[in-house]
Amino acid sequence: MTTATAPMLQGIRVLDLSQFVPGPYCSMLLSDLGADVVKVEPPRGDPQAVDGPLGEDGISLWYRIINRNKRVIRLDLKSDEGHATFSRLVALADVLIESYRPGVLARLGFDAAVLTALNPALVHCALSGWGQTGPNRLRVGHDNNYQASVGVLDVSGTMSEPVTANPPIADYAGALNAFALVSAALFRRERTGRGAYIDIGMSDAALALMGPEVATLAQPEFNSRRGYGPYAGGWACYNLYRCACGGYVSLGALEPRFWANFCALTGRLDWIARQDEPRPQSALIADVAALIATRNRAEWADLLDAGDACFQQVLELGELEAAPHIRARAVLQRGADGTPDALLPAWLDGEQPPERKPYTTADAVSVAGEWAR
Repeated sequence: MTTATAPMLQGIRVLDLSQFVPGPYCSMLLSDLGADVVKVEPPRGDPQAVDGPLGEDGISLWYRIINRNKRVIRLDLKSDEGHATFSRLVALADVLIESYRPGVLARLGFDAAVLTALNPALVHCALSGWGQTGPNRLRVGHDNNYQASVGVLDVSGTMSEPVTANPPIADYAGALNAFALVSAALFRRERTGRGAYIDIGMSDAALALMGPEVATLAQPEFNSRRGYGPYAGGWACYNLYRCACGGYVSLGALEPRFWANFCALTGRLDWIARQDEPRPQSALIADVAALIATRNRAEWADLLDAGDACFQQVLELGELEAAPHIRARAVLQRGADGTPDALLPAWLDGEQPPERKPYTTADAVSVAGEWAR
């Protein structure tokens, strides 16, 4: 970051005990704002380190990406030495992020009373699959399980079958809520001196994205299920269509004026009055699909891009770096190691997103000594 002002979270110290996606993504966002993040792993390391495409050193590309800007240390919290070192780090930290199943951190000797005694001002964020309470609290699970448990898969996919969203929306929803709530807790701490305990379940975070869908339970006649709902494939004006070249385009012409623009540009003025046909609009969807299939994606872009029709080509991953808007926004950048990285999705004080650095390894005792100075 080149802005003359200090990063928003400069001086904040974060201990990240989490693994895989949610906690590490949250702590990486905190590091983008200047926080000093130390990722604490068990002696065997984070399982994500060997999950996904591996480099020549056997470390996963996914692990490298989601742990940028961090120092990684390894501690055996079950040993006396590891317990003592981690206790020292907790006493010096501002934030603790962990993703253990409920009760595990307490069994390791760090229950709420111990953490409070070590550091009354600590902001402790517990990210788990199902939250710290409720009958599912101890169930194992991953993102597709969380989506399944809160109705996301009932509204995602086609009439014939559900489709799991990717990127994993429950994981990222949990991470983004953690990022926001940790930041808010730090703000409150500045005013009151109080620490915080934040309990986030990824399933809850996914459900929280479903506000409009669950609201329709009060009006069952408005079907939001996959293939029927306006955002779930039920409307012709809000759908995906395959082109003659095999590529796809997206149409999001929900407002009547945008739908009318689309119909006018494609020479189908007779479709304007059909926008509000009962859902699922199978016949109209088939008509639009047949039209889109007559030209390739680039030809449709030439016709519709500047026409205020809520039209967009469905870009493939390999096309992203050359896309003019993505280049202008500078959110997708290659790091010093040549790996493309999707950066903090915000410009701060007029400056583009800060570049991230590869993670480094560190010694736990050395970090504790540095923090104590």
